[in-house]
Amino acid sequence: MGKVRFGILSFPTTPYEELAQLWRYIEALGFASAWVADDLNIPGYSDFEVWTLLGALARETTRLRIGTLVTATTFRHPAFLAAQVITVDHLSNGRTTLAIGAGGPPNNYASLGIAPWSASERRDRLEEQVVILDQLLRGSPLTYDGQYYRTATAEMPQPIQQPRPPLVIAAHGPRGLSLAARFADGWNSLGGQPYPDARYGISVTLAEAVARTQQLSEQLDAYCIEIGRNPATISRSIAVYRPVSPDPLSSLAAFDDYVGRYAEIGIDEIIFYWPPLTNFLERRPLSAEQQAIFERIALERFPKLQE
Repeated sequence: MGKVRFGILSFPTTPYEELAQLWRYIEALGFASAWVADDLNIPGYSDFEVWTLLGALARETTRLRIGTLVTATTFRHPAFLAAQVITVDHLSNGRTTLAIGAGGPPNNYASLGIAPWSASERRDRLEEQVVILDQLLRGSPLTYDGQYYRTATAEMPQPIQQPRPPLVIAAHGPRGLSLAARFADGWNSLGGQPYPDARYGISVTLAEAVARTQQLSEQLDAYCIEIGRNPATISRSIAVYRPVSPDPLSSLAAFDDYVGRYAEIGIDEIIFYWPPLTNFLERRPLSAEQQAIFERIALERFPKLQE
């Protein structure tokens, strides 16, 4: 089994102090990263604005890489987003990663008073945002006049991380993978579970999910080679989204099997929902057994996997 990093994905919900306490705890357990979902004004939940939240959480932690999984194109102009990311990069002393995606369900367009964008428009907007962000996150001036976005940005603060904070692109199809090959430092997916169908209970087996992830990763390699880029310069991560039983956090054996299969196909980082997605959606508190297994996995497996 290769060297694998682990992270957690949280929802940006109140109260703040509970989330801050969770991230301090995650850092103490040895996780490499912590992320928040960009869920703004989802009905039934009290969501914070995530980049403001990350600025606060940056001061609660000292080692974790922090970011969004993923920032949606829906809510922010890319020049404003670049300013937010660079600000958090300074507040975290260079620990910030921008992961960005096309903004599929469950984005709340009604909150912004706009009609939902088609999948094609979301992909077009993502590409324009990435082109703009690639430059502005370097602190470079930029004049851009695209179909959806325009900017004449004279100056940005220089980021702590050079040449810019890492950019991760979430992609599940050819166009997104091609965009990642051109611009991304990392690629993120849902580990082969169908998107967005998995939201509605349509999942595939672990073997099928791993095979699909490998297929997408190889496609990303091909796009890199096509433009003369070394595929090894792009890290690969997955978010553990609605896995078929057994859940990888249900036992040491399930964890070993799940992580081992993805490590074999070159996945560098595995990010778990914590609290688990089912607990969150059902508003069910963590059980003592869930907490105990989670801690045991971290304490008994992380040192071994990092050797």
